[in-house]
Amino acid sequence: MRIVGIIQARMGSKRFPGKVLAPLNGKPLLMHLLERLRLSRRVDLFMVATSFLPEDEPIVRILRENGYQVFRGHPIDVLDRFYKVGCFLGANYIVRITADNPLTDPEYMDKAILKAISEKADYVGCVGLPLGLGAEVISFKALKRAYKEAKEPYQREHVTPYINENPAVFKIVYLNAEKRHRRENIRLTVDYPEDFELLRIIFNNMGDGKLWGVDEIVDFMDNHPELVSINAHISQRSKFEVDERWNNYDKGGQKTRW
Repeated sequence: MRIVGIIQARMGSKRFPGKVLAPLNGKPLLMHLLERLRLSRRVDLFMVATSFLPEDEPIVRILRENGYQVFRGHPIDVLDRFYKVGCFLGANYIVRITADNPLTDPEYMDKAILKAISEKADYVGCVGLPLGLGAEVISFKALKRAYKEAKEPYQREHVTPYINENPAVFKIVYLNAEKRHRRENIRLTVDYPEDFELLRIIFNNMGDGKLWGVDEIVDFMDNHPELVSINAHISQRSKFEVDERWNNYDKGGQKTRW
């Protein structure tokens, strides 16, 4: 049983360009995430999957300088990237992690992996945690089928929609957050500058992110309720929202222009 964690990362965010390398407490956001992920006891190998575009060269450079593995693939077909990494590494299960979630929790991630294996699930998602702390676990069998069958741009850019939209085909289960950790009103992902400002305050006050668990994070937010308002007005991106560069492809997925 081989478990592979794949972190999707890019520099070209429309809302907050370069966010994955933005400095938090003297260290790029992406490096904070990778250090936290090292605490996982269930993932055999992590790999960052970015694009072959020149704009993503800084991601590749900093990863290689710090001894991390990186894959370069399709700019917007992230499902294609995940499938190719899974093939290359011989994955049985894949953990999907996004580089704009520097507080992804390794403990919940490991619980989701164990749930996927014990229940022979095709997909396990985390429910109830503050946005930005959870991860998704996908069987490679399900990922392969999605790779072959998913046709819509949003299904390919966001990796898991095709699986979640077909519960009659895939076994989908959820890992519920413990009651003391359920804070669905707290947003700890980074899509906008306001999100980053909240993370900056958290890191400046709490120090090294790899040492915190969900208990410490929710306690800090509960003790500073005024911080929730920093990004409370932001709505999470719809799964149907896609990169405008999909217009450069024909219906068969072939590139027509850049």
